[in-house]
Amino acid sequence: MEKQVERQEEKKEDRREQIAELLRLCSGHPVYIQAHNFPDPDALASGYGLWHFLEQNGIPSLFCYDGLLDKRACKKMVESFHIQALPISELGELESDAVLICVDSQKGAGNVRTLSVPIAACIDHHPTFIPAEYRYSDIRRCGSCSTMIAEYFSQMGLEPNSDVASALVYGIKIDTRQFSRGVTDLDIEMFRFLKQFCDDARLSRLSSNTISYTDLKAYASALENIRIYGMAGFAEIDFPCSDDLIAMIADFFLSLDEIDLIVVYSSREDGIKFSVRSELAEVHAGEWVKEALRHLGSGGGHSYMAGGMIPVERIPNLEPYPDETIRDCFLAALINMHMEKQIHPTKESE
Repeated sequence: MEKQVERQEEKKEDRREQIAELLRLCSGHPVYIQAHNFPDPDALASGYGLWHFLEQNGIPSLFCYDGLLDKRACKKMVESFHIQALPISELGELESDAVLICVDSQKGAGNVRTLSVPIAACIDHHPTFIPAEYRYSDIRRCGSCSTMIAEYFSQMGLEPNSDVASALVYGIKIDTRQFSRGVTDLDIEMFRFLKQFCDDARLSRLSSNTISYTDLKAYASALENIRIYGMAGFAEIDFPCSDDLIAMIADFFLSLDEIDLIVVYSSREDGIKFSVRSELAEVHAGEWVKEALRHLGSGGGHSYMAGGMIPVERIPNLEPYPDETIRDCFLAALINMHMEKQIHPTKESE
């Protein structure tokens, strides 16, 4: 028992030293925290939390992102928790000695805009598909990146304010789908740590009314267009939708008994956006979408949820039958992953 306690203390000391390494890297330099493009609630909470953590350690920084805050939940988060996040277009040229920290994504993930200085540090909970070098790296498996940022406060004996704690709790809940997927012991531990500081009333308001009346049209379109092959479903939303709405609809389809794998997609000005889910241990959602889109675009993510994109300039490669081409690419990827038994291409359910 004593040896176990000693090992736990050594592990905590190692973590504290690792976090101190990040602080040393940032000290005396302009610091920028970059979320992935079109940030989701976990990315927004993680960047905001890290900004506050550095602030408490006497290190000023700027939190930035590319794209839009097109997710309704993110817009409500910014208003509710007073989050200061700048579009990259408003930054101007970064200083040559700036330290750039990437949160909730990695180099080569395909969803991080390249800036004028290289990414010096990475804090992320996603699998690594393209290995990269960083001056500081904290990449490990847990349910959300918000959990990792919360641990920085916990390990260094700091208390997040109510805004930050509430945002981090929300990020954890969203990325774990209310603690129903990808949850680790650390997620539970950090949720317990944060709850003593967060505002339950604001969290409750933020979690309510997340679907608008106009969103119902997207659900109706996906339900009208879904096609099922074995346990794999494919649903096109036949008008442009935001990332979070596509993701919500993908989650919704997993409630159907007949579906363990789902691909939901929507054509937009920038291309075709995909949200992919898997409830099968044998099918890693991130690897599935990456394999399916490897000649058309990019994709990746967790074992249970992932996303992908076919850029607009490659859409002509889907002709003459785009939906069939998309379906065939994903079914072929399943076969390449030795999952032939999960699909029956000649037996389509409608």
